[in-house]
Amino acid sequence: MDETKLVKRCREYDVGAFKMIYEHYRQPLLRTALRMLKNLQDAEDAVQTTFVKLYKGIAHFKFRSKFSTYLFRILINTCFDMLNSTKKREAGPLSDSDSSHQPDTELLTSIEMAIDKLPTQMRACFVLFAVEEFKQKEIARILDLSIGGVKANIYHAKCRLRDMLSGSIEEAAV
Repeated sequence: MDETKLVKRCREYDVGAFKMIYEHYRQPLLRTALRMLKNLQDAEDAVQTTFVKLYKGIAHFKFRSKFSTYLFRILINTCFDMLNSTKKREAGPLSDSDSSHQPDTELLTSIEMAIDKLPTQMRACFVLFAVEEFKQKEIARILDLSIGGVKANIYHAKCRLRDMLSGSIEEAAV
């Protein structure tokens, strides 16, 4: 998929081009939103809002970064807005329908719960890096952080997750 041509078609409000972008990015955006918001309904709302914002603001994309960086920045900002407006929400492990098809659901649940306990910005850095496989430079652009800030958040997330999960693993072995 040539994203430059696709974005140019989107700027001309080509519905087919928007559909191609939607189909290509929906699942990665949903995974990220789900890990950020901890609720499938909210994650789906965030993805839909992201695509509405993309449709309305596609003319503002300047091709200075990768399109995926631009799109994920819209999503992350949408997630932050939703989290800030509903801080009272305390959810448990993810209710992702795919988790039942995974081999060790108990371990996956422990990992998801540990990721959910990370502070919001740290969780965003970790999810974009470890799950969505963005480069640190791209994460810095998406979250409007310095590369050092991204590296520190990822490092501290790994340390916290290691500490949280080592307790869970030791408990399971007993």
